[in-house]
Amino acid sequence: MLKLALTVKLGLGETPASFASRVAARNFVSARDLSRDFGLSFQKIVDGDRSEIQRLAELAGASSGDLMRNAITKNATMFELRGQQITKPGIRRARVHVCPLCIQDDISSSDLPPGLAAYGRPQWVIAPIRTCSRHSVALVEVRNDLKPGELHDFTRNIAAAIPNIDRLADEASRRPTSGLETYLLGRIEGRNDYPWLDALPFFAAAWTTEIVGAVAKFGKRVNLDSMTEEDKYEAGAAGFGITKAGVDGLESFMSKLKREHTPKTTKGSADGPQAIYGKLFMNFAQGLPDPAYDPVRQAMAQHILVHFPLGPGDELFGKPVEMRRFHSIRTASIAYDMHPKRLRKLIEAEGLISDPALKDRDILFDAEVADRLFKREADSLTMKQVEVYINAPRPMAQILFQAGLIRRHAVGVGEMNAVYFKSELDEFLANLFRKADIVVNVSPGICDVSTAAKRTNGSTADFVRLVLEDRLSWVGRKAGIDGVLSLLVNLEEARPLIRLPALSGLVPADAIRELRVNGKVIRGLLDRGVLKTITERHPIKRNPTTVIPREEITRFKEEYVSLFMLARAQGKHMPVLLRELKGLGIRPAFEDVGATFFRRSELPT
Repeated sequence: MLKLALTVKLGLGETPASFASRVAARNFVSARDLSRDFGLSFQKIVDGDRSEIQRLAELAGASSGDLMRNAITKNATMFELRGQQITKPGIRRARVHVCPLCIQDDISSSDLPPGLAAYGRPQWVIAPIRTCSRHSVALVEVRNDLKPGELHDFTRNIAAAIPNIDRLADEASRRPTSGLETYLLGRIEGRNDYPWLDALPFFAAAWTTEIVGAVAKFGKRVNLDSMTEEDKYEAGAAGFGITKAGVDGLESFMSKLKREHTPKTTKGSADGPQAIYGKLFMNFAQGLPDPAYDPVRQAMAQHILVHFPLGPGDELFGKPVEMRRFHSIRTASIAYDMHPKRLRKLIEAEGLISDPALKDRDILFDAEVADRLFKREADSLTMKQVEVYINAPRPMAQILFQAGLIRRHAVGVGEMNAVYFKSELDEFLANLFRKADIVVNVSPGICDVSTAAKRTNGSTADFVRLVLEDRLSWVGRKAGIDGVLSLLVNLEEARPLIRLPALSGLVPADAIRELRVNGKVIRGLLDRGVLKTITERHPIKRNPTTVIPREEITRFKEEYVSLFMLARAQGKHMPVLLRELKGLGIRPAFEDVGATFFRRSELPT
């Protein structure tokens, strides 16, 4: 291939399009005309075609390797710079941005005329990069009205700005490169310092960070289309402070948005993700269909599913929610067909509400815990319902509970939260009738447990326990009647089995004979507390009975003796013996019990 006599030296980091444009200007033609004259395609050079750039290098005497390093290569609908993917909106085409201080350096270090000395850098073409990292100044827009035939011809496109370059340099906004810009430039150079962002394509990392930053800096209702270049710079700076931490940073930011959200109304359902996260949610839910953004959606979904009562039937980012993690009062009341007020009382009783002042719409609770709770609730009965369920009138049902034959469970504070489980009652009834014979006509001596309790002064619970413990040889069930009232027993078989243990001592009437005193004396001894008593249930009558323990009778007889028994033993009259004892200084052990008693330990041997 022929080599041009008039050419330019390839600039450090210059793009192939800029180089072709400068070579063309050096030969007094446009980049497209020069390419056409030598059988080249300027568009292919712009698009990073390796073969075309090789031919340009040969024509102009440059290194094709250096040119390719700074080529922005078109690949279908995407572009790449050193392996980093950029979308078409991420490339500046009809608008030209430059660093005026870089151009000043180009001019001062070259023997060429200013217009030919200035060259374009690839980072100036990348839309999310708005600051020159070398000079810490904002890039300046010098053209924004390019026609299709003028695109990419760098030297011609900046020609009008060259005479004013010193003024543009003086007026350029001084500012540091933002965190996002520094990250993107480093990524182009091959650095990988932020794992979560690095896993995203270049364009997705940039745009995600700018959206996050726009919401953080300007609010969740920010109009992204109306943002200026300065706004976008600030958004990138704010967003990178969040996205550099990856999923944790996004989670923290979304939690902040939710915490600071002001509900649209104090009534009705809680606001959804769209209202709470605004443009952050909307952009990823209704826009940006590219799968490259799926990791961002996944991170956002992870947060949303923990903070919103979403479940099967709901969609999140266009995908069905397969499993429910949390319920709200509303979703649970629908799922379990329960009134919201009753439902709230249940979860309050379970300690699932962190703050009792929370409104129903602001309450979330674990779906698995809720499922267990509401299944238990569906299995629960109040005492009034138990009476019907097991066919036991209220006194009978209460007696069965007090005897521990049916269990009550406290599922919260208050009487309404004292419940009985159907499953346990079903088991109770099954055990009760597992050996029962169906009886149509009841024979003499056979009666239901309620009647049996009345005839024996016993309790329904006593007969029910005999059946449950399998201590009866026969159990019946009255045909046509359900529940406990249908239970039949043989009264004569059951009677001795429910008799209580014999009394552990003597009733006062029996103690009269044992101590050889009359009723008045026994009453006196009991009233004075000389004889200790206990209360026991009578084995047959079952009424509370005052009993003098046998060991107490023995103790009393060993410690005391009556004047009557003492006189009989000595063959003396009681008055005579009493005078003798008094003469010896021995006094009665106590007075006013209806008889005279002495302590045996004080009597002469």
